[in-house]
Amino acid sequence: MTTPKRTSPVDWTDGLGLARVLYGDEPVVALRRHGATRARLALVDGDTFDDLPALLEAAGGDPSVIESGAVIEAPDRLLLSPVGRPGKVICVGQNYMAHVREGGRDTGPAHPDLFAKWHTSLAAPFAEPALPPESDQIDYESELAVVIGVRARRIAAEDAASVVFGYTAANDVSVRDFQFHTSQRTAGKAWDGLTPLGPVVVPAAQLGGVRPDLAITGTLDGQVLQNDRTSSLLFGVPELVAYITTVMTLEPGDVLLTGTPSGVGFAREPKVLLRHGSEFEVRIEGIGALRNRFVDEKTG
Repeated sequence: MTTPKRTSPVDWTDGLGLARVLYGDEPVVALRRHGATRARLALVDGDTFDDLPALLEAAGGDPSVIESGAVIEAPDRLLLSPVGRPGKVICVGQNYMAHVREGGRDTGPAHPDLFAKWHTSLAAPFAEPALPPESDQIDYESELAVVIGVRARRIAAEDAASVVFGYTAANDVSVRDFQFHTSQRTAGKAWDGLTPLGPVVVPAAQLGGVRPDLAITGTLDGQVLQNDRTSSLLFGVPELVAYITTVMTLEPGDVLLTGTPSGVGFAREPKVLLRHGSEFEVRIEGIGALRNRFVDEKTG
């Protein structure tokens, strides 16, 4: 996807980030501020891109290389997941101590507790995700997501800033009964279309670097149920990057979900779970909010 070369400096302040917008019938990566109804095409060497991995590859993971192009319409309803087809979606469990305790444990894990999703799990930041009929135990999890900027293997924690491009928000919606069918979480975590992501990816340098201290809240139908700061992570972004790149190569556009604070619905008594019509918002300081109304899946 290309457009006539037109460049201008990008001012990354005030929550500006990279979004994916439905532009005509095709997705395009654009520069957008939370709440705006318009955006500018994101360019590298005059080219536009339909997904973030290709743009980050072209930019070498460097926000200063990204240029600002023509204005396009970009209301909430046209936003897509900011990363459409990441090569990997790696998630972390039990990464806030208060969440560990609400799960009935007194100590956190000795190493990052990893599990995986795939691109089919992702949903747009203002989509209406479908609640599957196979379960009535569907829970919310507000999370900070990390987007990787460059190919990386065996990166020391102190060098994590060289590979992290930026951050966005995620809701790691969890199908709890399937999650606990076995000791592995995949069946409860990787459901199609149940991981809203977005609305924009903001460069890490604008949000405190690789040790961000950002307010993160989860709100169900207007009631705040999760409230913490990303500085409370047991394994911070540098430690996660170091551990994960010991195991595997991370590539541009890969997404890391860093774990959820306490307050999940399944740990409450009585339990608070997502139902038809439930609206859940994940808000992270400096990034903005994703907000999704959940509806029963239509089958047959």
